[in-house]
Amino acid sequence: MPTHTPTPAPSSALPTPDTSTFHKQKHIKYWLRCLKTHLPTAYTSNDAVRMTLAFFILSALDLLGALHNHTTPLERAEYAEWILRCQHPDGGFRGFTGTMTGGDGQQYCSVWDSANLAATYFALAALAVLRTGIERVRRRECLEWVRRLQRGNGSFGEGLGKGGHIEGEWPGDVRFCYFAAGVRWFLRRGGGDGVRDVDVEGLAEFVQGSVVSRILSAVRAWGKGERETEGLVMLMLMVADV
Repeated sequence: MPTHTPTPAPSSALPTPDTSTFHKQKHIKYWLRCLKTHLPTAYTSNDAVRMTLAFFILSALDLLGALHNHTTPLERAEYAEWILRCQHPDGGFRGFTGTMTGGDGQQYCSVWDSANLAATYFALAALAVLRTGIERVRRRECLEWVRRLQRGNGSFGEGLGKGGHIEGEWPGDVRFCYFAAGVRWFLRRGGGDGVRDVDVEGLAEFVQGSVVSRILSAVRAWGKGERETEGLVMLMLMVADV
């Protein structure tokens, strides 16, 4: 009687994708799609932070060595023009052009149309990546605006509200301290156009005594080391030239 070798059942397990290879050209293709066509649908809810998206798109292509190879000087000038269009007349940058409700030559609505610190930092950083346009920034107005964002404890707010009130999600968010230190670094090099500087010592003292620093000290006590947090704190102190 003949014997039959049983056929092994097909495996339901899918092969594990190889993640050890960096597909550079695919990344370039994705970021160019974001830059030159429409953003993916998932980004729709982030329309108000287009300046942030613009920075990450441009910097990603720059890190991949593709920005200046896959865009023309005219295109880069147009990107810079959009960024500069987001400048606020009172200093700083808007997150996108959608808040410009007043129109050219008309009184803008200060309640809805205001600059914010994150957009200002990302705008300046994007211009630096493009290597054009930063000389057209309203340096004096921007530096004065940033100085008005600093609180008495050395920290910085996100923007100015009604009556010059300093606004922000949490009084003392170190992310805004980083943004402020970065904006200062971009615009005060070579002099501050006679604008009084922010309280650098107050900023350093706040960062050193912030919740992040206390958490870092606690983690160090356990001998674990929070490298990302430590790097952020040290970078803020370095950028502030303290």
